[in-house]
Amino acid sequence: MGGLVGTFMPWRWIFVILLPFLFVSLVCGLKTIHQVTPTEEAHINPLHVLCLAVGFVCFVFALDRGGSAVTAVSNGDTSATTQCVIAVVLLLIAMAALLVFAWVSHRAFSPLVRLTVLRSVKFRWHLLAYVLLQFVTIGYGYMIPNASQLGFGASVLAAGVVLLPGALLGAVSAPVSGSLLDKFGPVRPMFTAMIVGLLGTVLMAAFIGAGSSMVMFDLWYFVYMLGFSMCFANTMTCGMAVLPPELKADGNALFNTFQQLSGAVATTVMAVFLGVAQAGHGSAGDVEFVTATQSGAHWGFVFLAVVMACAMLADLRAFASKR
Repeated sequence: MGGLVGTFMPWRWIFVILLPFLFVSLVCGLKTIHQVTPTEEAHINPLHVLCLAVGFVCFVFALDRGGSAVTAVSNGDTSATTQCVIAVVLLLIAMAALLVFAWVSHRAFSPLVRLTVLRSVKFRWHLLAYVLLQFVTIGYGYMIPNASQLGFGASVLAAGVVLLPGALLGAVSAPVSGSLLDKFGPVRPMFTAMIVGLLGTVLMAAFIGAGSSMVMFDLWYFVYMLGFSMCFANTMTCGMAVLPPELKADGNALFNTFQQLSGAVATTVMAVFLGVAQAGHGSAGDVEFVTATQSGAHWGFVFLAVVMACAMLADLRAFASKR
């Protein structure tokens, strides 16, 4: 859809086109979602919400400013010091806000999220694996279309379509993963899937370079998505399964919150890889710029392969834990 809009319409139409889908989702939700358990009295503390918002937003912008500082250094720009100072200040504000959130949550009678959920070792490691898997997927979602256009000569439409086969495979494979979990338990299906996903990221890092075609992007992304789709939802399922019923809502909130944060961080980090590589190498279309983009994409893919390996190790640590 992004490729079609980028080719034939003003980019703002992407938001207009989404509205009917959101409306249909709203109607379906109103008709099918029901409260099956008694409700409880709960309160939303504005201070809790404010601390989380300030903490996460400042953290993402600190990464962005840090990337700008590195890019400025690469260009010999005198603004590097200013960007670095801004990044450090934003990071300190983020840390302070999150520490305040943890403190007020611990003392609150009805906290926004009960952080006691993190006492479970298995839950913590499954949560980390889930966040890292999301990071890799969103990182690919940013890097592949941008690198395809700026480094490998693809059109806007082709750069968008290159993600489609893997995305369709993920949609088809995700329900199968649940059945395999029910039949064999979590360990064998999930680690088989993670090995496949890791293979896709390693092949992407190893073989995408000068002269690569869109078919190569398609193929390795397809392999990655086969593994990802078979372990992503199951990682959340395993993390939630270790929690007592009274903490499941809090566990679900953490999974969803960190999923969104991970996506924002992944986009920022991949943009830094491209920006640093492209700095000082002309403008889009120049031979030197194209070569620099290919190099930035390569190192971005190497980083994503490392993150995927860490996700697999995190799930392994979760399953190995007795607590």
